[in-house]
Amino acid sequence: MRKLIYKIKVGWETLKSFFNIKYMKYEFPNVKVKIIEDKIDVTKNAQTDGKLNEPKSNSKTLSVCENEGVVSADEFRAKEVTKATNVLASLEEKIRESQSKLDQDNFHIAQFKNEVNDQLINADGKLSNLKDIFDKEDQQVRNFKRENHLTREPSTLTTGKMLLGFFIIGFLFVFETIVNSNLLAPAMSRGLAEGRAIAAGVAALNVFVSFGVGYFALKNFHHIKISRKVFSQIILTIYLIFTFYLNWALGAYRAIHEATGANALDILSGNASNVDTSTLQAHYPWTVDLTFTSMILIFIGILFAIISLLDGWLYNDRYPGFGSVGKLRDETKKEIDRLRERLSPQIILKFKNEIRKTNEKKQSIIENIISKEWTPSVTALQNIFDGYKRFIVDLNGALKHATEEYRRVNETYRNTPIPSYFETDLGKKLNDNHNDTKLVFAGYSELYLGKDQIEKNMSNYVNKIQDEGDEYIKEINTYHENEVNKKIEEIRHKYNAINQ
Repeated sequence: MRKLIYKIKVGWETLKSFFNIKYMKYEFPNVKVKIIEDKIDVTKNAQTDGKLNEPKSNSKTLSVCENEGVVSADEFRAKEVTKATNVLASLEEKIRESQSKLDQDNFHIAQFKNEVNDQLINADGKLSNLKDIFDKEDQQVRNFKRENHLTREPSTLTTGKMLLGFFIIGFLFVFETIVNSNLLAPAMSRGLAEGRAIAAGVAALNVFVSFGVGYFALKNFHHIKISRKVFSQIILTIYLIFTFYLNWALGAYRAIHEATGANALDILSGNASNVDTSTLQAHYPWTVDLTFTSMILIFIGILFAIISLLDGWLYNDRYPGFGSVGKLRDETKKEIDRLRERLSPQIILKFKNEIRKTNEKKQSIIENIISKEWTPSVTALQNIFDGYKRFIVDLNGALKHATEEYRRVNETYRNTPIPSYFETDLGKKLNDNHNDTKLVFAGYSELYLGKDQIEKNMSNYVNKIQDEGDEYIKEINTYHENEVNKKIEEIRHKYNAINQ
């Protein structure tokens, strides 16, 4: 029964050892004083040997029972040492792995330099391609200037200019429609609604058509090609005559209404009873006496037409095609300038991120490798070594107690003198090699550190990581100031797009 219980205990300790290995911890069991006595049945064997006067009085070697006690104690010790050694093997691997990480150079500027250099090379490549495109587009602008006898730079259409151009014609259209609606309404048979419709139509001709004529015809007025110049002059002349006549006639209709009191529709159809036939001469506005109101109507229409004409002329470059050619070049120049200006801030941001990651890495090494890996591992190893010292003392104590109990009982039952070795320490403790922790765990003794040494080494590791990180930050800042900034300026100067 006692042997069964002992086997169960051994199995349980083995199972616990498995989990302790998993978590790299191990604690030697407490040794009970009677553990050896119970295993070898000291009292019974001592009585039996005593009655037989065993061991002999002249014997110099241990009795069978005493020897079994030593063997049992050593077997118990060996099993615990085996379990502890398994844990120590895991701890050794973890400690050496942690030490390797801590002893190595954790901050490598070569890799960061490669990353920065790659970014600069990438920027240089993009700018080089854009500069080639810019040079070709700039050559096209210069060719255009030479072919068309131009000495100025093109006026390119920007988003602001485009919105301003659309705003002007939109404002003119709405304003003219509102004003002319009120001026024409009294002369219309259907009042304001009809006046607004007519006003909107006239305003569209004055504004939108004028803008189109300005953009397509007036721009060609001074074109180098005679055919385009003559054609634009003809179109412009026709347009000006038409516009002047349209607004003059519209003013005449208003003047007729003021003179007759009839609306224009009745006048033109001849349905008004009080209409003088002379009013039909409104189709010939130069025969009609204009009133102040009609003159305002004419003035607004012609003025807005001229403004819209000029708006179309100034929209994009006033020379046809010149603005489009210049816009391609200017858009490329803007992209070059944008990349040139963004290069330095992007590099600065990269260095800031590297400094941030360095500080985070320092903290991570200190918190994880030092605090969560190395320190717990060496502490666990220390605890095993120190635990064995306590364990072997207790185990020797139990062996001594069992041996002394055997000899006391044996002496009581024998009738011959006791052997002389009964008075010595023979059999009362294990071999000295088993009592020396560093010999028992010889393969791991070099890793053993006392509490004070652990704290000292931990502090040294923390300082090492802090110093390495700080030195790395200084190194990359020097690299930024002395090398990278110079390369950035070289790139900026190299790809400074200037119109030739």
